Amino acid sequence: MCLASLPKVRPETQTGEQLSMASPELKTRNLLERLIDQLDALVPFLALAHKDVFQLIRRDREVWFSTQAQKTLPASYSIYRRQVTHAAFVLGYSYSEAFLSDLLREIYMHNPQMLSKDKALTFDELRRLRSYKAVLKSMVNKEVRSVFGKGLDKVAGDFESKLSLAWPKQEKAEAIRASLIRNCIVHNLGIANIKLAELSDYNVGDTIALEPKDVHSYGLSARSLARDIYKRADSAFLSRKR
Repeated sequence: MCLASLPKVRPETQTGEQLSMASPELKTRNLLERLIDQLDALVPFLALAHKDVFQLIRRDREVWFSTQAQKTLPASYSIYRRQVTHAAFVLGYSYSEAFLSDLLREIYMHNPQMLSKDKALTFDELRRLRSYKAVLKSMVNKEVRSVFGKGLDKVAGDFESKLSLAWPKQEKAEAIRASLIRNCIVHNLGIANIKLAELSDYNVGDTIALEPKDVHSYGLSARSLARDIYKRADSAFLSRKR
């Protein structure tokens, strides 16, 4: 199927699954505004890492939690603080990566001629789709999945080589380092691996123990990167198509 024959459609700002979960006021906001709202919402969440909150939980645990649930509560404030801080960081990183993947999806939906030629659909895949829009969405999703399966450093490279959207040097380094920290927290029991050690002050085998200030710092960097990329992407690929 020739891409040039596909009609250019204006995609939803968010994916269908995200739209079904979003509040009504978020459905009309663009991807950048959505990300800023999401990161801002983590500020009060991160405040739960305060010691007063931990002491309140310990004091009222018999009222708030079942006997079984009480057994899962952290034994010390340092453990509790790390759990809350890491949860906020991982969630913030997920929001940022979702912004990047959805932005790439939106760019390709507006500009289907930019899709890689090797992401063509099989006959069986085409047979299950009911419209040109469904075909285009399937091809775009295939492209985006292939890009984000490579690691964030390769994602940044694709934004630069395929879209001429180079990331600012400092924000790029922070984003890649954050992705490695996130991977270690989620997949390596919070222990630094060799990839993280090569790009940070961590040594292989160090236990990652982020502080709330580290999460706030990452949030500021993520906002800066998103604003820069979105402004240029909107000018080059999106606003002219509206």
